[in-house]
Amino acid sequence: MSDALSFESAYRACEFLWVDLMPDPGTSILNAVRDVYDVCRVRELNHVSSAIRLHAPPFVCFEVDDPDTRVFDSLMRVRNDHPELPVLVITGRDSIVVAKWAVRLKVWDLLVKPVQHEELNETLSSISSTRLEGDAAGMSRALSASVSPVQLPGDKHRPLKRTSAAIAHLNAHFACRISLATVAAACRLSPSQFCRVFRKEQHVSFGQYLLCFRMNRARALLERENMLVKEVAYAVGFTDLSYFTRSFKRHFGVCPAAYQAGARHIDGEKAERE
Repeated sequence: MSDALSFESAYRACEFLWVDLMPDPGTSILNAVRDVYDVCRVRELNHVSSAIRLHAPPFVCFEVDDPDTRVFDSLMRVRNDHPELPVLVITGRDSIVVAKWAVRLKVWDLLVKPVQHEELNETLSSISSTRLEGDAAGMSRALSASVSPVQLPGDKHRPLKRTSAAIAHLNAHFACRISLATVAAACRLSPSQFCRVFRKEQHVSFGQYLLCFRMNRARALLERENMLVKEVAYAVGFTDLSYFTRSFKRHFGVCPAAYQAGARHIDGEKAERE
């Protein structure tokens, strides 16, 4: 297994379909994950449907530098023919058009290169662990959950006894690395049981809940504290500043530096009026 891709031992390897549309297969991100997952690689769009029927993969990943109409059409066919099948898209083109298209097709997630190892780990592990639980019905909502802030359960909600220990652990240790095995053990559940119970009680995966929690903490720090963006990132549990920036922008629609500048501008105007 590659040192750069050190997954939690609780995550099980599973076969999935990787549609590699890179001009040079040697530059594909697939090369970094083949030691971790048993992957079926497809190089032609007209082979995608037959590969899905043959291998029945838990999910499909499309990797392409610059999506065109042929790619869009192929993805649309996959979503129409297999609406329960999660689809991950990795692209080299960062544009509003691609983002809107991804939301419209309800793909699991859209990653824009360069993709950091930490981000790739989290995404593949999240899809794999959730998909292995057989919770296919909620997969098509994953992108909208990652683009728009997830509403975390508040004080008005009745305590959720089976996962309350995990929430308590998250509140106390969100600035540190939190593993699935640790929170599952805190709830006296196996990792697979924990994933199923947490999604049932919280209506999102634990990974999505944790990300949303950290994003909201980061937003509060940017609004109230005189901290550098990188200090905020580390304070809420991120070790990769670029990953934090992309996650924050995906979550709130603006990069953390711009959000902080806007918050300070509003505070300045309030102070002048007072």
